[in-house]
Amino acid sequence: MASAGPAETVPNFLGDGAAPPARKPVARLFGAAVRPDQLTDETPLLQAIRGCGLLVPEYHGQWSAVEWRRGDPWYGNYDAICDFAEKHGQQVRGHSLIWEQMTPDWARDEMLHGKDWNTIERHFATLLPRYAGRIREWIVVNEMIDTEHGDHGFRRTSFQRAYGNDYVRRALETARVLDPQAKLMINDYSLLYDNPVDEARRNQMLRLVERIKASGTPLDMVGLQGHLELRKGRISQPKVARFMADLAGMGVEVAITELDVLEDDLNRPVEERDARVAQAAQDLLDVVANQKAVSSVVTWGLSDKQSWLQDRLPVTKAAQACSPIDCGAMNRGLPFDGEMRAKPMHAALQRAVSMV
Repeated sequence: MASAGPAETVPNFLGDGAAPPARKPVARLFGAAVRPDQLTDETPLLQAIRGCGLLVPEYHGQWSAVEWRRGDPWYGNYDAICDFAEKHGQQVRGHSLIWEQMTPDWARDEMLHGKDWNTIERHFATLLPRYAGRIREWIVVNEMIDTEHGDHGFRRTSFQRAYGNDYVRRALETARVLDPQAKLMINDYSLLYDNPVDEARRNQMLRLVERIKASGTPLDMVGLQGHLELRKGRISQPKVARFMADLAGMGVEVAITELDVLEDDLNRPVEERDARVAQAAQDLLDVVANQKAVSSVVTWGLSDKQSWLQDRLPVTKAAQACSPIDCGAMNRGLPFDGEMRAKPMHAALQRAVSMV
């Protein structure tokens, strides 16, 4: 198995596994999605999290995690992540204010029956003023594009049905009023590969950003979800570079928001699998290295054991549960394996950091 030593000596993005070094101002942040329960006990995973410059709540910052019952918000997840980040000199990104998949049922009902924008304003007011100055970036709208089954390129969500295709612009304007200093972002997936679907989605994103900027609506960043899939082949670096440059030309920063790699064949030797995963990440990082508009790269987790990708491959459920962990039976799409041993993908990220 290709690894980088025992779990007790975990390298991080910016250091050698000890306490992270004093941070210097850099043009690009590297970080990871985290869960509040990962920030409590001293573990190799916690050590790696300390080496990140940017923390993003995985699913724990979504509307349904904050206000499952109307009028009864709970801030424990965001508070825990913000407190940890401030202690260790890290930044936090809010993720996300609007996302269909984690919208509480009461909010859907209220929006669809009343079609009152006050539902959105009240939700935003629950979070943005409270964390002003602590959370400096917010994904305002997550996953709004659908060029196959949508309405003029917009995904048919509760928000789209209640407020029409203009809801993205209105959400950005509402967020700006409630936190004038925060950077505001929209974020979507399937934007990186050379196939008709991704090509159409890239074009739709460019049209959307163009309309938003032309209207004077505040938009500071565009997030490109880096969920890579080996079955799709390698990304087209020239097309991705052109896409990022086009976004930059419209005056927005670009963020790689959810980098991980879904494998296509768990029967290959582990060393070969890890090399293929690392190459997929490297292809994207090579483009990032030449795009000044890219301000951050965030992996969607750090350890394979906690990766959401295990849900995509049922065989890996047993690998997560057994002891010792069967790391070879897991999807190996993050920088560290299930025992927190660094893999070639981690080395690719470290090289990218060194080029900042």
